[in-house]
Amino acid sequence: MSVGLEFAVGGLAGLLDCCVLHWVDTLKVRAQDRRPLLMDLKTGGKLNLQGKPLLPATASVLRSVYAGFSTNFSLKVPYMAGLFACMQANKHMIGMAEKVSGREISPGTAQMISAALTGIEVSLFLGPLEMVRIQGQNCGKGGIVDATRAVYNSAPTPRTMFGAVNAFSRGLNATTHRELKYCLGQFVLCGAIADQMAKVMGGNPDKDWAPKIAGACIGGIACTLVSHPDDVIKTRMQTHLRGDSHFSAYSSYLSTGMHIVKNEGVHALFYGSIARCFIRVPLGLSIITLSSPMIRSTLEPLFVSSSPEAQKEPFKQPQPQVPTRPQPLLIVGLNEN
Repeated sequence: MSVGLEFAVGGLAGLLDCCVLHWVDTLKVRAQDRRPLLMDLKTGGKLNLQGKPLLPATASVLRSVYAGFSTNFSLKVPYMAGLFACMQANKHMIGMAEKVSGREISPGTAQMISAALTGIEVSLFLGPLEMVRIQGQNCGKGGIVDATRAVYNSAPTPRTMFGAVNAFSRGLNATTHRELKYCLGQFVLCGAIADQMAKVMGGNPDKDWAPKIAGACIGGIACTLVSHPDDVIKTRMQTHLRGDSHFSAYSSYLSTGMHIVKNEGVHALFYGSIARCFIRVPLGLSIITLSSPMIRSTLEPLFVSSSPEAQKEPFKQPQPQVPTRPQPLLIVGLNEN
């Protein structure tokens, strides 16, 4: 499989995931920062639905939970595209290293190395995208343009390139911790669970949906529970920017974690875990796990026909088959008299 094909598969799977489950993301990040789940985007307080008719009230709820959709969309699609592409590129790189060194490593080890590298790689561009998303989704800063401007304005004055990079990379360490664990869960643990479930259920993990969904749900819950404290730390750091009263308390990965535990208790590191660990990630991984093979099979002919290997081979016109005349049947061993 080509890296370009996996990039397209990941992007389309991310598009589907974002459209269906953005509202869960919104509830998750608000719970992590102890904000009203149904937040009034104008006041930042609890959304008041009292006395509103059904349709206006429903519209208000949808506007609240789908706040910052463009920021999440601009994050999820390139993130998933990069996730799939990096994973495939890392597999190619490991294969080349095996050929050069003349040594082979086990498929499981290669998968773990590829997943770990992918978690680190995607964090480099995911961290800044998460900063923008949080401003639109959790702070009511509007769409992608306004949210990006809000992050840029948080850089110290006079604004320099270094200051802007530092502003957009806030929470990058926490993002890397989270993605490293998440990628190992998605690309290693979920597949291993699906294989074991297929053995128990007597199915095929590559074709049957039940083992895939079981692997996505169980593996998704496990890897998100382990990485959820990282996600809470990231959300706090990226929500409270320069000028906020908590900016200094949330200045680094360690200081943020210690501040949360000291002032709110260890349980605070798991705020929003129900939405993320038991709803968002299991459902999201199920959607991605089930949709990506169908997307891949649909797009694969396009990438095969446009690949350099396919273009090197000249098109051969099939030659019509010329019918041959039947040969006379020779019967040997009979008496002709």
